[in-house]
Amino acid sequence: MQKQMSELLERERIRDALQRYARGVDRRDWALVASAYHSDGYDDHGGYKGGVPGLLEWLERRHATIEQSMHFLGNCIIDFLSEGIAVAETYCMVYQRYGEEARETIQVWLGEQPLPPGERLMAELACRYVDRFELREGEWRIARRTVVMEEVKASVELVRLRPGYAQARRDRTDALWQALGS
Repeated sequence: MQKQMSELLERERIRDALQRYARGVDRRDWALVASAYHSDGYDDHGGYKGGVPGLLEWLERRHATIEQSMHFLGNCIIDFLSEGIAVAETYCMVYQRYGEEARETIQVWLGEQPLPPGERLMAELACRYVDRFELREGEWRIARRTVVMEEVKASVELVRLRPGYAQARRDRTDALWQALGS
């Protein structure tokens, strides 16, 4: 029973790292993203392959022009290979909205096709994170990540929210931070 409880706690610590990554990207909190990785970790995002410092620079540059980003983490299977090594396969849906200034990212999805003036591109990405987690100094963090793309759907955004709705923000003015008192 003690071993089972210990394994449940370890799984939860791994899931916490996955969720820190998702929140960090969506709120542009790059220190939070970094906390999900070991400092010598490696990430293969397709458009970026390399170490964590370069990943953070790449994400920060791209997300500076991404108007909205929301990661949904789904099924997560964690297999322990040894006492300090685990592999997690996590299904993920990502919704992102890009204005004209997000040219670098828009070109990934549309090529050289221009975005109609004044319009925004909405991308829906289905992917899986295949992560090697390592337990070092008491912390489960990502040592190696491969983002496996399943499908991407991109369309010109047709509906805009009416006034009166709480609008998502990608910084400390988001409703989350007000609720947390920061």
